[in-house]
Amino acid sequence: MTKLAEAMYLGRLPDVRMSFQLMGLHARKADSNWTYPSHEHTMYEIHWMMEGQMDMVVNGQLYKQSKGDLLFIRPGMTHSCTGAGPEGFSYFSVHFSVHDTSFCRELNRCNDIYYPAVSNLASGLSASLSALYELSTEHLSDSLSSSKQMKVHAAVFELLGSLVGQLSDHASVTLSRKEIIAHQIAEHIEDSVNYIHLHGEIQENNRTWIQDIAKSLNMSTSQVNRIFREIYGQPPRKFLSETLLNEAQRLLKQTDLTIDHIAMMLGYKTNAHFSRQFKRWTGIAPSEFRSHSQQAEHEKSS
Repeated sequence: MTKLAEAMYLGRLPDVRMSFQLMGLHARKADSNWTYPSHEHTMYEIHWMMEGQMDMVVNGQLYKQSKGDLLFIRPGMTHSCTGAGPEGFSYFSVHFSVHDTSFCRELNRCNDIYYPAVSNLASGLSASLSALYELSTEHLSDSLSSSKQMKVHAAVFELLGSLVGQLSDHASVTLSRKEIIAHQIAEHIEDSVNYIHLHGEIQENNRTWIQDIAKSLNMSTSQVNRIFREIYGQPPRKFLSETLLNEAQRLLKQTDLTIDHIAMMLGYKTNAHFSRQFKRWTGIAPSEFRSHSQQAEHEKSS
């Protein structure tokens, strides 16, 4: 009998798939009279002072930023620039969104907003922020080459890795039991989306998968809905829809797969069914979304 060859792993890493957007990354120099009105957005923002002084109000609290100081502003926080030092100031701002439950959980572990230049977090992020700043100044005068774009990606993920690491070390809050349960529900929902990806099947009756999640957590469906809404501000069904939408948008933007193929991958029986649902979510058809995305990328690189 022939003996089968033996092999063993020397190392492994988990599969990585993250829906991530970097938006509005910019550096700005302003004089002492410059202000910016109160606003909020659905993205995380890292606001890093490079020179001078400025006054930022976040959720009604005044923060006086000096060189090297950093503000970490979370989605939904109102913020504005209300004043500056006599010499003006320069700052660097990074806006990003991440649709990954475990990653967002780490980003939200700590309630602190202001990190002085001498803090571990601000000093720990300075190298990654400086690298991104240098790339942004290059892009101001000329479009970035493919290799430079990859350097942007590398610098961003280095920044996020450092950010999560520092926040985990600095965490000042402990998750409540309800928060832990809500995160478990979110992870179950994301597992459902992964199942759809692998098998091309979607539950037509949303109550069925909610019941399955409730059963796995030894809870009632009403408890699952109530706790998830309390922590995430939306029902589990909407979270599932947003997760599917993010995946649909990623596939439309980042792959050349046909819309029929994408519809099948996301568990829809027909292209028409997927297109109707996508239009309900976004107001435009999948083909229009792909066309607009390609046009935006072309304008960005030209």
